[in-house]
Amino acid sequence: MKFFKGMMVAGLAISFCSTSLTVVSNSAEAATVVESNYNKTVTLFNKADILAYTGLSLTSSTVSSVYNELVKASTWEVAGYSSSEAAVIARDFSKNYYKSVSLLQKMTYQNDLHLKVILITKGFAKAEFGLQSYYVSETPVTPEKPQEPEKPVAPETPEVPETPETPVAPEQSDLKKLEVQVTYTTGQQIQLQYQVNTNGTIKAQYQDKSNKVQLQGSAAEVKIEGIIAGLDLKNASEKEITSHFLTKLGKGTSYKQFQYQGQFNDNTQVKFKLK
Repeated sequence: MKFFKGMMVAGLAISFCSTSLTVVSNSAEAATVVESNYNKTVTLFNKADILAYTGLSLTSSTVSSVYNELVKASTWEVAGYSSSEAAVIARDFSKNYYKSVSLLQKMTYQNDLHLKVILITKGFAKAEFGLQSYYVSETPVTPEKPQEPEKPVAPETPEVPETPETPVAPEQSDLKKLEVQVTYTTGQQIQLQYQVNTNGTIKAQYQDKSNKVQLQGSAAEVKIEGIIAGLDLKNASEKEITSHFLTKLGKGTSYKQFQYQGQFNDNTQVKFKLK
């Protein structure tokens, strides 16, 4: 992957590792590589970079469209990644729809935030994402000395085939908090909580009290996202929401009580209780 013009790091909105970031400079006018070694590459993308690579200006009304472009490997190839790296980034950006869209949403109203892409190349290749803020020093940059020719590198491992694009979930970019509790006529009870924090991280909890199942963290996050996939949490009717959850939970359709509460960043709240 080509290097980009380096910039000074001012602060972290989200960080996935404790290693201090080393600024890498290059003459290319593009996104900012703040760390690059044999283990990983950390790159920051601002809204201008996203416009250049996707052809879309990132605003609150275009978040979903920008997301659809960033789950394509071709977009990341335009950003300078190799085809194998681009496939990994696109794949992992699409894995967590709610977190990825939440990161883009926050960039629309905080101009100092940049999308942080951490490409881990050691072992199983994967990508992680967050937000980071930084500022540009007004001190003139001293021209760098010519770099020595790069040493030949080992051949790349076989590229990961790009998986077909899956249908994008309904627009739910402003989801803030979700709570559902179902009590069945059999006495079984299931509770789930899913919250998108202001820094883009997810807090989730899933409980099936009758079967003594309790999931937290990433396990609960994956479980709940699988349940709510394909459902418009804000605009669906009570009947559609109830039917969707009962089908996905797989405990039957006879319930004693069904409680639902969804909160969204635009202050919308959907709440109902059925008996």
